[in-house]
Amino acid sequence: MHRRPGCVLLAACLTTFAACATPPGVVSTEARSTPSTEPSPQLSTTSNPSTDSTQPTPSTTPTDDNGIGDSLFPSLGNPGIDVQHYTLALQYDALRNDLSGTVHLDVAMTDDRDEFSLDSDGPIVSKVLIDGQPAKFEAADPELLITPNARLSRGQHIAVDITYRVSPRPVKSQAGEEVGWFPTTAGAYVLDEPEGAHTWVPCDDHPSDKATFRFDLHVDAGKTGVANGALIDHTSSPGGDTWIWQEDQPTATYLVQLLIGDYTLVDGVGPDNLPLLSVVLQKDRTTMQPYLDTISDQIDFFDDYFGPYPFDRYGIAITDSFEGLAMETTERPTFSRADFASGRLDSPQQLFLSHELAHQWFGDAVSPARWKDIWLNESFATYAEWMWLEHIGMGTVDSLANAGLLGRIPGSTADPTVPEMFGYDSYEGGAVVLHALRKTIGDDLFFTLLRRWVADNKGSSRTTEDFVALANRVSGMDLTKFFATWLYADTLPAAFPG
Repeated sequence: MHRRPGCVLLAACLTTFAACATPPGVVSTEARSTPSTEPSPQLSTTSNPSTDSTQPTPSTTPTDDNGIGDSLFPSLGNPGIDVQHYTLALQYDALRNDLSGTVHLDVAMTDDRDEFSLDSDGPIVSKVLIDGQPAKFEAADPELLITPNARLSRGQHIAVDITYRVSPRPVKSQAGEEVGWFPTTAGAYVLDEPEGAHTWVPCDDHPSDKATFRFDLHVDAGKTGVANGALIDHTSSPGGDTWIWQEDQPTATYLVQLLIGDYTLVDGVGPDNLPLLSVVLQKDRTTMQPYLDTISDQIDFFDDYFGPYPFDRYGIAITDSFEGLAMETTERPTFSRADFASGRLDSPQQLFLSHELAHQWFGDAVSPARWKDIWLNESFATYAEWMWLEHIGMGTVDSLANAGLLGRIPGSTADPTVPEMFGYDSYEGGAVVLHALRKTIGDDLFFTLLRRWVADNKGSSRTTEDFVALANRVSGMDLTKFFATWLYADTLPAAFPG
């Protein structure tokens, strides 16, 4: 995830192996009550999540008639539907900041419905078709309400086509950062975590509903359009360039990558003949080479611990954005050139690159079923950072974990509020939980657990309870007390187990 609190401070600490206290800008929060549970959103997979759990007594969850019951973002997600594929045919005029086009959705109904909704807050919709027939619709931001001509039945598959236009711009996220579509001097990029995608395209904007994607991007002549997946085709004409990309792996909307600008594509080959495709600004081609060169080494290191790299390709994209951008967009994380302009692999660059690569296993292959499960992304990727930094001699996992424990602020890693979801306890604080788990069950079982987590759940969205249940099964232990003490508690022990 981008613009992480405390990451610059931690990077500075790594150079001296010093222990870090609470990072600037992070303040202690009031202790909260026992962590809550909520109904798990529908999962975009046919496999069955674990049902056993050590979670404490549930509390009341906010509701929204057009949402799926996410306690942090009640309006997100759309009950009764499972989007299985998107085709976006978009035309972007950078000079006028005008985005127009269509989005086609292949939808499986998960309930009987007289109407359904999509998340949409900004797009001006002019037409909706269901199976080629006009359908009634109403813009009720942040929802697009759609009424078909006939009642829809559970198990039915429908094709939804939406024509729309928007002058896209970033908006303030409830989590604190700006998200959505960011115009630049030469084009644009998107940054959608946690709720930015539906500001520029109607969609089911929740990580519990993953889908495949096709992107047909028509951009100004001479510009490059980039999206997730494989490049299928590129054509040029005096009227503009068209770039077609296909992402065949289930992807959450917040992990969509769109870049438009003066980019060059750089091919390569990684471990086990993995295709590599990176994207850098044309003016930065030489400067960015050291970062491209480290990709294979990092993949080769992590796959020994986490299992085979879980996607069809990898690469990095470095764009002209605000400083601190680092986002785990599927198969090709997005970074800011402001953080890589030196061309050197210092500790901040090592931290960013390893963190977002680790997300391909933790967050992208297996996504959170609810936004309160964000630690399953960020804590795991932070722990991977520590492992990589130890591997290259820039610290030890033990010293970094001890610094993380020392800097831990009150609050439950498993039960963040919206303002806290990208705070210290979801990153270093949650990585501390993983280190305590490793100390409790031992290295062999710990890394077996991480590999099983990805192998068993790839392509799906899962909850904290699912991880706890798997940890119990893999370890052969009853870890109820451990997780109550380390994961759900507001205040952690002063020292690690053992």
